[in-house]
Amino acid sequence: MGLLKKFRKYVGGKRLEWPLPYKEGLTFDDITVRDPFIVKDGKGGYVLAGTIYHYNFNDSYGTVVYKSDDLKKWRGPFTVLAKADLDTEYADFWAPEIHFVRGRYRLLVTLSPKGGKRGTYMFSCDSADGKYTGGVRLTPEKYSCLDGTLTEENGRYWCIYCKEYIECNDGEIRAVRLKEDLSGTEPETDVLLFRASDNVYKPVKSRQKVTDGPFCYFEDGQRKMLWSTRTSDRKYVQLSARSADGTVAGKWIQEGAIYTSDGGHGMIFEDYSGVRYLILHSPDARTVFTKKYERPHMIKL
Repeated sequence: MGLLKKFRKYVGGKRLEWPLPYKEGLTFDDITVRDPFIVKDGKGGYVLAGTIYHYNFNDSYGTVVYKSDDLKKWRGPFTVLAKADLDTEYADFWAPEIHFVRGRYRLLVTLSPKGGKRGTYMFSCDSADGKYTGGVRLTPEKYSCLDGTLTEENGRYWCIYCKEYIECNDGEIRAVRLKEDLSGTEPETDVLLFRASDNVYKPVKSRQKVTDGPFCYFEDGQRKMLWSTRTSDRKYVQLSARSADGTVAGKWIQEGAIYTSDGGHGMIFEDYSGVRYLILHSPDARTVFTKKYERPHMIKL
């Protein structure tokens, strides 16, 4: 990393207390978070997860969530995965997602094990806001990976993830199928879906190209995927792609950008009345000069 980038990261940092103090009546304007992810808790409420840094971009101490009854006022945070409670030493705690799969809530979070490569791990819990345990790595140990998500096909689950651009220059979106009992993945099923250079919206010409935040959803009977990248004008954007034949491992067609105002790493969810929303973080980078910090940004679809 060059001196200029180091300087920008230093001055852009916002030091937070840790553990973060509990507060009520919070709005999105009060919550500094990247990679926001919302799940219904099954009891009439909602849980918001996301990447929350103590300082800059490399020293999170765990995964916390916020809770709401109406998607407007939030309370928290509540720790669902603490760095100090894990048997192995991990860093990062990036891009947490919570999925309800086979009667339990599954927390996917990107961790960097000491002495190993970054990857996405899955933990389980009986409640969306409880203490998650039993971590298992889903992404291949031979790759540096991040931002894993789950999607279902014919009763089986796949982990879709990013192979980092720092390792392959042209960042990749890949998928690997989980075992039937969700105890791990089937390495022989690992497949490349597309690369960052397949982006059709203001593609960059630089050697390194970013893939971030895949998330699968269905629209008009089609399997689609959100993902993010940086463009030729240095903006962070939310992109969309669709599967040509409806399968996870088939050909993916790029549909372009759906949000271009310096934000991304989004996901789509439904509230209890069936209204669909896109939530992402914007702006993409914090800076003390403008006093702008990453916030959840929710758009009704």
